[in-house]
Amino acid sequence: MSLAPLPLSSKATVLRGLGPARAAALQEAGIDTLRDLLWSLPYRYVDRGSLRPLGSLEMRGLEPADPGVVTVLGTLRDLRQSTTRVQRMALTEALLEDGTGTLRLVWFNQPYLARALKVGDRLLAFGTLSAGRHGLELRGPQVELMGREGERGGEDPWIRRFLPLYRKLGALPGRARQKLVQEALSRVPPPPEWLPLELSRDLPDSLAALRLLHDPPDDSDAALLERGESPAHQRLAVEELFAFALGVALRRAGRMKRKGLVIPTSPELRERLKSFLPFSLTGAQRRAFKEIVDDLTSGRVMNRLLQGDVGSGKTLVALLSMGMVAETGGQGALLAPTEVLARQHATSFRRYLGDRADSLQLLLGGMKVAEKRAALARIASGEAQYVVGTHALFQEAVAFHRLQLVVVDEQHRFGVKQREALKEKGGDPHWLVMSATPIPRSLALAVFGDLDQSVLDELPPGRQPITTKLHKPEFAERAWERVRTELAEGRQAFVVSPSIDPSDEGKVQLRDIQAMEALLRGIFPDTPLEVVHGRLKADDMAARMARFTAGEAKILVATTVIEVGVDVPNATVMVVDHAERFGLSQLHQLRGRVGRGAHRSHFLMISGSETERLQTLVETQDGFRIAQRDLELRGPGEFFGVKQAGLPQFQVADLVRDRRLLARCREAADQALAAGLTEAQIQWLRREQARLKLAEIS
Repeated sequence: MSLAPLPLSSKATVLRGLGPARAAALQEAGIDTLRDLLWSLPYRYVDRGSLRPLGSLEMRGLEPADPGVVTVLGTLRDLRQSTTRVQRMALTEALLEDGTGTLRLVWFNQPYLARALKVGDRLLAFGTLSAGRHGLELRGPQVELMGREGERGGEDPWIRRFLPLYRKLGALPGRARQKLVQEALSRVPPPPEWLPLELSRDLPDSLAALRLLHDPPDDSDAALLERGESPAHQRLAVEELFAFALGVALRRAGRMKRKGLVIPTSPELRERLKSFLPFSLTGAQRRAFKEIVDDLTSGRVMNRLLQGDVGSGKTLVALLSMGMVAETGGQGALLAPTEVLARQHATSFRRYLGDRADSLQLLLGGMKVAEKRAALARIASGEAQYVVGTHALFQEAVAFHRLQLVVVDEQHRFGVKQREALKEKGGDPHWLVMSATPIPRSLALAVFGDLDQSVLDELPPGRQPITTKLHKPEFAERAWERVRTELAEGRQAFVVSPSIDPSDEGKVQLRDIQAMEALLRGIFPDTPLEVVHGRLKADDMAARMARFTAGEAKILVATTVIEVGVDVPNATVMVVDHAERFGLSQLHQLRGRVGRGAHRSHFLMISGSETERLQTLVETQDGFRIAQRDLELRGPGEFFGVKQAGLPQFQVADLVRDRRLLARCREAADQALAAGLTEAQIQWLRREQARLKLAEIS
């Protein structure tokens, strides 16, 4: 009897064999509908052609004849657990037999396996062969339970060439999940085609693609399946990227319809803004500021991303933009993610504003009550026309007189709700978001796709290249010798530690900031030194930073709290301990804390691992190239170092692998929106809008 068809939006609980515990496991994994279930693809495919009979596995001398990964299938004949004598680790051992031979399976510190497995289980195991005391063995293999010996559970998996493997989700083992997927595939009807022809040409439809990925035919390309680059993968990736691109296009189209405050300009205003400039703008700064002025005077709400490399002069462009509104009766607010960065911006702004410095107000969460009350009064009255602050600007007590422009620094560190809270304080102000981390175009399209973009790709004159070197721990003395030389010439130094507390991760003992302080006091006993990290109280942190900025302290030992917003031109050397603990873009940001004065500066990394990755920083100082490499190595989820509120959660698409595909989808989305969306496209977007953070589809 055939079962009734089910739409993709159906709850996964309509499938047979899904009890409360297994349904809860799916729910916890974010699998709510049939669409969620089917788009959660196998994590690996076992090629029947690579399945090895146990009797064919041999030794060559004292080593396995097959040094690579092997896949075997057999029945458990013995299973026991013990404890190693020396290190007292749990040892689980099993004997696998398939009629041609036997193989020993060994796991360390995985005692749960002795409870999860039973003698008589049919087990698929894959891993790298090793030579043990009793012959060949698989140490720490990954396994998949295939049922019990003698059990008749339907089609034997080895009738097909490729066997898809699914991760176990709580009470739901991979094999049970596979059965749910097969039932869903048999009951879901083909959805109407919604992709434009230029994107769907030569690709299977979505249901066919899902069948190809959950049940690959024997002639599938194994390499493309493993890399996620088969035509079926591409079809699903296109669907995600096109849906996201359409959502971005809709959001941008809605913004373009909104009327914005027209900020007046005049020759007198231009002269006043010129008086703030300590030096001539670079060509890139002039170009970016002209784009901002055009937005502010257009009658539409500005939403622009200003990004540039370390030292490219974003702060000055931000000040000029705020000056456009502040000097014509409005207010501009700059939102910074940390108090260190907010204080630095306020210091820079006051220096540029000169006689107008009293029109600036700094608002921080750690202010004393009376100080904060006075600051709030100045903001509410409009006396403060330039406002710089942290998350304190979101507080209900903060009321603006005439907020017309919001500048957000390090935009990715703020959530959507926080940004909306600030927007409500000013009606519909203009927005300028800045990124101190150069963002590769592919990621910028995904995260900031509905923003117009300005790029500062030129450094101000006088910025010298920074000498960058990588030292192994045994040669760390070379780094301290450079610090000694710089201090002798009257300069200052940063030393960055990856950890506040002692830790032992991955068998590498990390030197924490306290141990680093002790080491440096021993090496430089007569040198004034300050230590800063994120656990200090705001006042204490500010006082220590002030002593270093004033030159009273010659060495600043810090965690990444100094990554952005610290400007000490006399600091000419930075040493980063355990550099492998940082992303490339983060290291590049840290490097930007030196090289800010007239003297040649040095950036020295100490690391005994990941030297090939870190060599990227030695080879180039181009932040965009470094960011692209960082994105390729770490993926977009880790790129910012924090969970990105605006980053879509793709299941199949990959922003690194599919960056060219994303560009094609952006073009197709603009064309589809101009021509008018089809009913199938509207329905698909409604289903996808929550998952991919799309614009509201009415």
